[in-house]
Order: sequence, then C-alpha cells, then structure tokens
Amino acid sequence: MEIKLEKLDAVVFDMDGVIFDTERLALRSWQVVADRNGLGDVTETANKCIGRNTADTMKIFEEAYGSRVSIAELYEQGKQVMQNIIKTEGLPLKEGVAELLGFLKEQGIKIGLASSTKQSVVREELTQAGLVDYFSVIVGGDMIEHSKPEPDIYLLACEKLCAEPKRAACIEDSFNGVISGHRAGLGVIMVPDLLEPDEDILALVDVYKKSLTEVRDYLGGRES
Repeated sequence: MEIKLEKLDAVVFDMDGVIFDTERLALRSWQVVADRNGLGDVTETANKCIGRNTADTMKIFEEAYGSRVSIAELYEQGKQVMQNIIKTEGLPLKEGVAELLGFLKEQGIKIGLASSTKQSVVREELTQAGLVDYFSVIVGGDMIEHSKPEPDIYLLACEKLCAEPKRAACIEDSFNGVISGHRAGLGVIMVPDLLEPDEDILALVDVYKKSLTEVRDYLGGRES
C-alpha cells in the first residue's frame, strides 16, 4: 500500500515505544522484580509482551514463570516499580513526536491512538505530556476483546474516526502492532524501538523509518 499524505484521512498512533520511550522502562521494571524473585534474565519473555495488553502479558509470564511465582503479584510489583521510575524521571518522549502531531493537525488529518494499555492510563499519560488534545479518538486495550496482533483495536479506532482503513495509516514499533495494523487493512508505518524487524515483519510494512522526524519528513514530501 502506498502511503501518501493526500490519500490519508487519518493516522493512528501506537503509544508505548512510539510516542513515549517506555518499552525500555517496562523491560527495566520487569527485570527489577524478576531479580527480587530470583527469576534471572526475563528479557526474552518481556519482549514477547511488547504490543500486548495486560491479559496477554500475564498469560505469557504465567507460561514462563507461573510455577515459580505469583504472576499477579509480580505484575503489580512491576507496575509499582515503573510508576516510581516515571514519577522520578518523567515520561520520556520519542524524538519528533510533537512536531509530527502538529504537522498532521495542520494538514487536517484526523489523529487517533490505539494502545494495548488501558484507556484511562493512556489519557493520563498523554495529559501529563501535554499531548492529549491532538487525539480525537483514543482506544485502549481494555476496550476490545482481542488485543494486538489481532486487528480489532485498529478497526475500532478507524470506526470511531469515521475513516476507512484503506485511507488510514498506523504508526507502530512492535511486531504485534505491525501485524495488527496490516490485518486491519491500514497502511503500516514502522518506527522500530527495542526490536529490529525480520523479513517476515518487513513484508507487512509499507514505510520503514528510524524516527518520527523521518516520518514527518516523508509525509511532508521532504524525503522518499
């Protein structure tokens, strides 16, 4: 699918790893509580959870460590650690996010957000960062039955934006998110974060850029 600004009615953003540099904080938090509970290196398991909602994340950790520790307690501990990090260090924005959001708004493009995180948390974090007013639609992982990589969240976002998926694009960093957007029929713009895509994922990507600044330049016709 060719993604050109004049062919777009809407752009739907993922949040963690796209707007906020929080995937690293999540991995850091998981490792803190894993160390507390003697679980060793949990990087591989945590990476499987990128783009997933809470229920799926807990299932993945249950399969890996459920025989050794209460995953519900582990999750709550991890959430508290991450909240403390954010309180101390703030929410780190990804490069170019404010400029891209401002550009899309100037162009009259409808802007939505589709995050596996709970909607209330999404709104709170976007409000803290002063970005919430850019988004006319916010869909959280608690609003759909099947999380990414299923297409549900992007289909709901497009429905609420009154935009056909074929005239919308999503911006994703995770493999699960790319698959979700592709299955929903949106154009897929990938800006990788922690994990570099393999050939199978790249086959689902329409535009691949290293930063949101590059995405803005591409949509603005500054680069191919």
